[in-house]
Amino acid sequence: MKIIIIGAGSVGAALAKSLVEENHEVTVIDNRKENLEELSRQCDLRVVCGVPCYPEVLFEAGAQDADMLAAVSANDEQNIIACQIASSLYHLPTKVARIKSEAYLVEKDELFTPEGIDIDEVISPEYLVSHHIVKIIEYPGAKGLFEFSDMHVSLIQVTAYYGGSLVGNPLSSVKDLLSNVEVNFVGIFRNGKSIQTLPGMVIEAGDDVYFITDTGHIREVMSLLQNLENPYRRIMIYGGGVIGYSLARELEKKYRVKLIEPNRELAEHIAQELTNTMVLHEENSLQELFESEQIDKIDFFIAVSNDDKNNITSAMMAASMGAKKTGVTIQHKEFLGVCSKNIDVTISPELSTLSALLTFIRHAEIKQVYSMRLGLSEAMEIVVHGTPSTSQIVGKKVSQVKLPQGTSICALMHNGISHINCFDHTIEDGDTMVIFLTNKNHIKEIEKLVQPGES
Repeated sequence: MKIIIIGAGSVGAALAKSLVEENHEVTVIDNRKENLEELSRQCDLRVVCGVPCYPEVLFEAGAQDADMLAAVSANDEQNIIACQIASSLYHLPTKVARIKSEAYLVEKDELFTPEGIDIDEVISPEYLVSHHIVKIIEYPGAKGLFEFSDMHVSLIQVTAYYGGSLVGNPLSSVKDLLSNVEVNFVGIFRNGKSIQTLPGMVIEAGDDVYFITDTGHIREVMSLLQNLENPYRRIMIYGGGVIGYSLARELEKKYRVKLIEPNRELAEHIAQELTNTMVLHEENSLQELFESEQIDKIDFFIAVSNDDKNNITSAMMAASMGAKKTGVTIQHKEFLGVCSKNIDVTISPELSTLSALLTFIRHAEIKQVYSMRLGLSEAMEIVVHGTPSTSQIVGKKVSQVKLPQGTSICALMHNGISHINCFDHTIEDGDTMVIFLTNKNHIKEIEKLVQPGES
């Protein structure tokens, strides 16, 4: 596909690299020459320097014969105008836009239509991130939670600790420990390296474990890997931007929430909008504010400002002063290594946005894509089509499908019923599969495998 990307910031660059790796023809537009030069040194693509929503710039980028426009700059208005011009002047068939402002999002169903502003898909990174954080808070101890099959099945990321009954034992013992629950351990990473999930493999404390199970059984399976934590009650948020505000608005319905915002004017505005959140202005010392607000009684502290360094330092300070769990959002990958050693939960808005974009862009009938582990691994939900004569997998048992190394079919949905331990199930036309890839370089092989063709 010929794809034009608007914006060479962190999201645009990550999307461009991913699409180039998948052999798409990519052109990136940005008005910052230095960003384009850096990106063009890293991968094989075209760059166009100029104002992205100017017609002549879009024309130079090839809008007249492109298949898709992904407008993912940090400027909502620029993204919206570029999509509309690409549609009106160049009849570009598919437009997707990153939009942050709630002013647009609350009216998106009426605004973004073929008769109105012609955008096919609207993606809000801030909503995606706040939704992800809410889910993690619902399951204390989880580092990541990814939903499939209309939320009936979930993929969970946790760290194994002593106290979990499966830690120090082989995976095969899960049948004795939890005989009435279907669970599939799909990825185990030890010191950053993937370990094969064979029945005899012993889980060690410190392992990063990914498992898939029915959403109703998440806590039962987590108890095999760590001592279960009590449900969170007190939440403290650092940063009152779009993510912090939307997060507080959702959490205040169920939890006792405090929100810290360094900007007085913004803090006052948020205080007027939220009904059950204590909004605090960081006037002088954050340490003093933590002490006065009894940080040692906070169950989960999450820093979601636009400043990575502030997020990291505030979370580390909160942890040192007694906050039970801490989390941060991180924009720049170079900080993720520091976070993984000192902070319980790290969320990348870039990866959340990339997941949503890839879900929309990818070939085949893909319902959901989740990018994880700095974009190195992926989980995807995909619908299978074909017959035994036109498909490489329809009519075969899951155990008979030849998959690339490090790739597994970890759940199968048939006629609305989810099967986790699906190895003996036969794949049929219309079934939905969840596939986990420890190495996303095998994406093309998977797409080819599930698409109908000559078997």
